[in-house]
Amino acid sequence: MCRYVFRAPRVGSYVTVGREADLCPKFPGRQSDGSRFIRSEVTACPACSFAAKEEFDGLDLTPTERDDLEERLKEDGLLRVFRSNPPPWLAFHAAEVCGQERGLAARELGDLCLRASWVCRKERERPFESTFQLRAIRYFIRALKEDTLAGRELSVTTYLVGELNRRLGNHREALNWYVNASRTIEGGPALSWLERLIEDQSRLAKEQAA
Repeated sequence: MCRYVFRAPRVGSYVTVGREADLCPKFPGRQSDGSRFIRSEVTACPACSFAAKEEFDGLDLTPTERDDLEERLKEDGLLRVFRSNPPPWLAFHAAEVCGQERGLAARELGDLCLRASWVCRKERERPFESTFQLRAIRYFIRALKEDTLAGRELSVTTYLVGELNRRLGNHREALNWYVNASRTIEGGPALSWLERLIEDQSRLAKEQAA
């Protein structure tokens, strides 16, 4: 956006050892290593804070879009506070801000916030983890209302609304969304893993709600 040239670290292939219930990948080794792998999904310019999941050389911003983005990033409160000493999750927040200005779909914005929450968990920043979980829920609900979601994307998005609510302590709300997610699964082996996950997390939410 600002034409500043910088080097971005590239992370090679990595091994996962399963996923948590909100689909956060589990990595062998230190938590900080897992955080670094997830953070590599977003690139942020150290000069102007423009951030995106896409390769920068593939983006074609008009002068008006660049001006609007520059103004939006300058006005953002979190970027003003943390720009000089960026926390691990800041690039995802910047990508969310830029994504809003660029008109990304709600599902994509929710995905950015979900990944930000994963980074916060691995960095043990619980308050910010909850903040990004709440933002992800809002985007996912908007996506269910406004976007044309179908198949696996519809089922997984509905399930994530439930699971993130459970993690925030809204157990009865989570149970309602688990039921909704179950109804979107049309049978067959492709989503059998999600059916099992819904059963397990529904049982956990009922215990926690009691």
